[in-house]
Amino acid sequence: MSTFAAMVRPSLARIGAPGDGYATDRDPYWGSGFFIAPGWLLTCAHVVGNGGPAVCRGESAMSVTWQERSAADGWADRTGTGTAVLVAPRPDAARAARDRWPFPDLALVRVTGADDVPCLWLGDREAGPGTQVGLYGWSVHTGEPGIRHGEGELAGVDGPALLLSGSLPVAGLSGGPVLDLRHGSVIGVIKGRWPDEGIIVPVTALYELLDLRDGGRTVRDVLRAHDLRHLRQHLSRPGPGSPSAGPASPGWTAFQAGLPGLAPEATGITAELRTRLYGHLAHLPPPARAGEVVHLVEDVKELVRGERLWSLMLPHVRTWREGAGLLYGLRTLEPGGGGTLVDLDAVLLYAAKVARTTATERAGEVDPGRLAAFTDWIAGQAADHPNWAVGEAIRALLEIDGGRPAWSPSATAVPVTSPPAPSAPTTAPAPAFVPAPVPVSAPVASRTDVLVKVGAAMYDGRYPWSVQLIHDGQDVTPVAADDRGVRAEELVRALREPLARALSQGDHGEYLAAIEVFLPRRLFDLPVDEWQLLPEQPGGEERHEEYEDDDDDFVDERAIPLGMRRTVVVRDARRNDQEPSPEWRRRWKGVQSGPLAAGTLHGRPPGAGHPPGARPRGRLPFYGALSALGDACVPVYCGPVGDGEGLAAMKDALMAGHPVVLWRRDRHDPEDCGAFHRQAAELLVTARHAGGLHGPVRDLRIRLADPESAHADGLRGKIAVLFDPPDRPPYGAEAMRPPPLAAPGA
Repeated sequence: MSTFAAMVRPSLARIGAPGDGYATDRDPYWGSGFFIAPGWLLTCAHVVGNGGPAVCRGESAMSVTWQERSAADGWADRTGTGTAVLVAPRPDAARAARDRWPFPDLALVRVTGADDVPCLWLGDREAGPGTQVGLYGWSVHTGEPGIRHGEGELAGVDGPALLLSGSLPVAGLSGGPVLDLRHGSVIGVIKGRWPDEGIIVPVTALYELLDLRDGGRTVRDVLRAHDLRHLRQHLSRPGPGSPSAGPASPGWTAFQAGLPGLAPEATGITAELRTRLYGHLAHLPPPARAGEVVHLVEDVKELVRGERLWSLMLPHVRTWREGAGLLYGLRTLEPGGGGTLVDLDAVLLYAAKVARTTATERAGEVDPGRLAAFTDWIAGQAADHPNWAVGEAIRALLEIDGGRPAWSPSATAVPVTSPPAPSAPTTAPAPAFVPAPVPVSAPVASRTDVLVKVGAAMYDGRYPWSVQLIHDGQDVTPVAADDRGVRAEELVRALREPLARALSQGDHGEYLAAIEVFLPRRLFDLPVDEWQLLPEQPGGEERHEEYEDDDDDFVDERAIPLGMRRTVVVRDARRNDQEPSPEWRRRWKGVQSGPLAAGTLHGRPPGAGHPPGARPRGRLPFYGALSALGDACVPVYCGPVGDGEGLAAMKDALMAGHPVVLWRRDRHDPEDCGAFHRQAAELLVTARHAGGLHGPVRDLRIRLADPESAHADGLRGKIAVLFDPPDRPPYGAEAMRPPPLAAPGA
């Protein structure tokens, strides 16, 4: 047995029916699993599902057997009782796909008597094609239970699955680990095989389970226990001995130090530094959303590279440790490629930013002693750093001033490229961290918003769509797309998940990402501001009963209509496919400067209303009046704009270069129009300029949410906003295509 296989063996387990006589009608062997934290086993959901619904619900137990080194007999079996705590997806959803269990096909099992079992090291990012991997698990392929292992290569990605070539899994290995042989980390879980390829669930799917309402806390606790277990094992410094299980094991940190993936020419981050960093991060409150991590990572990349270049691939991160993983192997930007390895600099700067964010925004959620230990450790790394400028940048982020961490909101980081100061830097250890009495949030350095693009209807009435992130109004990162399209009434269902994923990337600090929806003009009345992000129930209903329980104190922000919580605006899909016209640019400058004033989209006085069945006459019936409006004047229309007069007037407004239009998208009595126009005029006066429009619109939508009180207050209509600046993103800047959508139930 190879040294690598010997390291993995004590963490492997075989799962089956309990030997209590209650499962005689089922196969006694179900599959494999492996320990990732004290007493916690990771396996496939379909392995647990072999025991039936009661086992999946945690009502019936399973048998879990692993091996430990015995001085007399070599390897000896130990058996514990396993209880399923988390199964994803649940059995009722899995039964819809009779051929195979849907992704993510993962389960966490609590095992009694297994707190001392060695745990494998979980990877912190998805492995790419060409990665050399080892497969491990138990099998009864030869008739008797035995450990099997082989080697292969990741061949690519198919939807949520990693594909494997080379040594393919045999029966029974499902639920076993797939390890990156260069780094010594688990990068996936064996799911099964197709005729010529193995199917792997990426380890990142485990991190995705953090989003579950019922199981997310369990996953977070297990990941925390994983990092702390490896830290304790490293700090215990076991003596030399066999690389197998037991007290003599060197542990994964020591073992990984000799692997090629952690060699000095591959990374500046040692296995020991990573283990200590992740141990400190495990004691901190988790990031509120993916955007908290992504923006810190991008800030750090800009510091060490001198230029902000947003990734063209969407990073799926939910933990601080994953953020550090995005920085491994980072190099400076050099003409012709190459570049200097700067991942150690980046990871330490990232750690300092995480500590600063925690201290200034989450101080009440963390043990001060734990945070003090973390900042002391970072300061020690800064003092020992061979590059003085990098060490000073780290110390500046920690704001160690005069021997005390001041955490002053006015302090700024020293650029990595700044020259040394005349006086020599102090290398004295920093004292314990003392949090500021009143935490102050750092200003938002960059902003990420969400673009939803709905294309023109195809011949069968379906609309293609895409979701993208736009960073600081310039750079675009794809999230998801469907060129096959869906019908208009299906857009809310199709866009719910990718929109939620994109918003989690854009929201960070105190900033909520805006949603800019590019639509064909006939869909301008689509009620995107009323959409909610709650997932559907299996039966297709829009609401879950658990979210409607008055006694439930859980507040799910996904239940709030989008337009009541964040900026939601309409943009014109067709106009943005062309170079911006001079009129469009001129009027955009006008509404930016203000003051805003109200005009009418149809050219008639506001009190004239909209005669029922009014039809436009001529080719450009409203263009003259709309062209005559001032550059800071905003056309207002009391009615839908998806057909008839409203559609024709909106077309002319866009041709005249108007970037902002307000209208009422619901049907109504004509006598309400005077009140609506007064309401719109007051809103524009309050906003003063285009940048001030979003807050008043959101407040108005909140007030209009209760029709009775809104009517009593003289408020009218469901307001829609065209907010369509030119060059956002710059014309011709098209994002790469995201990975194709996975087929349902794949």
